[in-house]
Amino acid sequence: MNPIPALRFVVRVALQNIVRNRGIAFASLLTVTLTLLGAGAAVAVVSALDGVLHQEETQASVLKVFMADHVSYASILNLQYNLSSEPSVLKASFENKDQAAKQAASGLGLGNALKILQQTGGGNPLPASINLHLRNIGAVSAINNQVSTSPLLYPGPHPTDYNKDVIPRLERYIFAAQLGGAIMVAVVGAVALVIITISVRTAAFVRRQEIEIMKLVGATDWFVRWPFLIEGVIVGVLSALLASAVLVGIGLLFGSGGNLALGIGLRFAGLVVLGLIAGGAVLGSFGSFVGIRRSLAT
Repeated sequence: MNPIPALRFVVRVALQNIVRNRGIAFASLLTVTLTLLGAGAAVAVVSALDGVLHQEETQASVLKVFMADHVSYASILNLQYNLSSEPSVLKASFENKDQAAKQAASGLGLGNALKILQQTGGGNPLPASINLHLRNIGAVSAINNQVSTSPLLYPGPHPTDYNKDVIPRLERYIFAAQLGGAIMVAVVGAVALVIITISVRTAAFVRRQEIEIMKLVGATDWFVRWPFLIEGVIVGVLSALLASAVLVGIGLLFGSGGNLALGIGLRFAGLVVLGLIAGGAVLGSFGSFVGIRRSLAT
């Protein structure tokens, strides 16, 4: 049996249902569009926040080990080699005093202060360091405890730049952002599902006499159900396209440097659009299935 004619019939009936009940269909389309718009915005905001937090996590995964001024370069190289052989260390690089001063001048805005010190004969007070790039942020504490007892390190209260309060707080922020994003998307999806279910049940109630006649002449439940399922998919996909158009438009309006607003890349934006379309189709079909099933059972 060729399924193409049956599919065409079902799609035609679904479109006719949308046109006949355009008031209900428009209300459902508008509401689901706003719902999916909120879901897409939530995903974009959480992704941007997650990117910022992971960037901070990457920076926090770099441990600076400050070296004492009297230590020879050979001893520094030997310590650098020993640390780089640790499994948790991705790479180890040496930063001399001049490089440390240059970084402090550009990154921390200490250029004028360092220049005044050099002009008054104070020299460069910044120590050389071995910068350890660790594989994950959880290894920072262990490496710090391992290296901080070395006699080669700077003899002050802070032989490294390790801050024991920053890393646990950053990990909590990352977990909270991911959990909050998942909850927001789940709540928005549940709201969209309820809306589609109610709209389909309303449409089925309006057409209850037509459905009863179809069942009296021998139509199966699936024959009655399929147009509603296709109708839900159409409404869900159209809502997702409208929501995606609004989100991408706002992103292009406030974006810069080849990225959308909040630093969202075009590739990720495309994935969000595809996710909204797939989510709209799934929510529409499932909501229609639930709504018409209850109507057929009565």
